[in-house]
Amino acid sequence: MRIVPVDPGDSGALGLWFELRVAVGRNDVPDFPVPSRREHSGRFEWPWPGMSEEALLAWEGDRVVGAASYLLPQGENLGTLYLELIVHPEYRRRGVGTGLLAEVRAAARRHRRSLIEVEAVRALSGGVARDEAGYRYLTKRDFQPAVTNIRSRCDVADHSNRPQAPADGYSLVQWRDVVPDELIEDFAALQSRLVADAPTGDLAVEQEVYDTDRVRRQEATQLGRGHRSYSTAARHDATGRIVACTKLSFESDDDAYARQRVTIVEPAHRGRGLGLSVKSANHEYAQAHEPALRFIDSWNAEENTHMRAVNATLGFEPVDGWSVFQLPADQHLASGQSMAW
Repeated sequence: MRIVPVDPGDSGALGLWFELRVAVGRNDVPDFPVPSRREHSGRFEWPWPGMSEEALLAWEGDRVVGAASYLLPQGENLGTLYLELIVHPEYRRRGVGTGLLAEVRAAARRHRRSLIEVEAVRALSGGVARDEAGYRYLTKRDFQPAVTNIRSRCDVADHSNRPQAPADGYSLVQWRDVVPDELIEDFAALQSRLVADAPTGDLAVEQEVYDTDRVRRQEATQLGRGHRSYSTAARHDATGRIVACTKLSFESDDDAYARQRVTIVEPAHRGRGLGLSVKSANHEYAQAHEPALRFIDSWNAEENTHMRAVNATLGFEPVDGWSVFQLPADQHLASGQSMAW
């Protein structure tokens, strides 16, 4: 096995990496849509604002058997490296993941990162089975999740959505893809509240600060990668300010699937059902323009009981768990007989 950095201009290597992602998804989360080829091929051309990305491929002969891609924040969270590590199901327990992780640790030291954040899927009690290779690898080495997000799915064909009108004194506004100019400052302020308000368990994480420029650059990346989105916000009529917002994003090549993105309500306006109002209205909004829509996936921290209850009202049911680990970049991870990656 040899591990080499990805050349963003090497379309052949990018294509083999994409095929690996498809194979891993079909094995680990077979109910997921196939990844977007456009997004994959454009990931270096359209980087996320405030992030740089590097990637490594593990080769055996002319076959890509593993990949590690990692994001390096350039503003907040300068001590963290965000890792996605995958290994072909046929090549697990052969040291591929261990070899990739060693190279990532070396990269983290070069970039002066002290933490490597990585996510691993696991089955829920009584839920669908999952190949827990990554989760077992980490927990058998005495690492524990800092937070676990529960993925829930709504089958819109089986659930009759009845949009909930907003409370008195509020009205709804909606848009596709790009935030209207007159709303963008309020939207940026809401986005900046995310880390402060969302449950993050034991994660070491700094709040990300959004301004209008950062919002516009993020929108440009999403459009460049082929995403399209639908958003609904609640406006406080007395002040004209946007005080709650939610977003659905279509990110795969299968129009039947959408991903629930951020839903947030200003603290001073909570307790009025605005989260349920904007989400239910946004489901109806997206369905009106996306007749193929069938499934919506949402990730919420296990302890975020309020938003999970809102989702349950809308027809979401738990599917699996996504545990987030933060590994010390300078700690050696010994291989062994129980190695899953």
